[in-house]
Amino acid sequence: MEPFLSLRTLAGVVLTVSVCMASSCSTKYDPQVMLPPSAFDRAIDAVVELHPLQPSESLRSGRSAYGVVAEDYVNRPPTKMSHAITNEILSELSSSGLFRRITFYDPNPDFVLTGRIEQFYEHDRRKLWTYVPYYSDKLAGLFRLNTYVSTGEVKLTMMLLKPTGELVATYVGRSKFDEDFTPNAEVKPGGRLNRAFSDALAQIRDEMLADAHLPKIHKTEPTVHADGQRQ
Repeated sequence: MEPFLSLRTLAGVVLTVSVCMASSCSTKYDPQVMLPPSAFDRAIDAVVELHPLQPSESLRSGRSAYGVVAEDYVNRPPTKMSHAITNEILSELSSSGLFRRITFYDPNPDFVLTGRIEQFYEHDRRKLWTYVPYYSDKLAGLFRLNTYVSTGEVKLTMMLLKPTGELVATYVGRSKFDEDFTPNAEVKPGGRLNRAFSDALAQIRDEMLADAHLPKIHKTEPTVHADGQRQ
């Protein structure tokens, strides 16, 4: 009997691993940002050097959630997560033409842009009543109740500096959400966090465009992006 039980146990382990691989039991969250259209028809006439955003101490230490907290989701370590967020910001600010040029390095920039990641999380979990066997499915189907809740927040503080290090201005973007939902393929874990990320960055963009102290050009004029192309 022992060899048979051992083989059966082994087969169960193999089956579990196979199912896990097929269904992607652990999914890595990827920060993505897509800015909504701006009400401003101008850009900032400046070459900007972007420095990596730094996570707050609570994010670095793990006291605060950093990324997606959901079933079968994993997150990058804090430093790698911050680099991924910074890369997304560079890509989106470049493609949107906010500045005449933005890059990670320039030998003679007009400004340096950096900042802090104060909050950056999404927490998806089942509602408590859904753990009641049998009746929870009946209630959800009968009353069309959402079975999950998602809460989260993104708060970014970005500083524009002169190349000498003198502070020019500080801009803050913040977006929070608290939503009921039923899981589906349209909005997966991380989707709400990316939406909040986009909203927070859009607030910062519009604050910069509204800042009368920054030089502006009309968007109809050519802008140079990080890849060196003019549009």
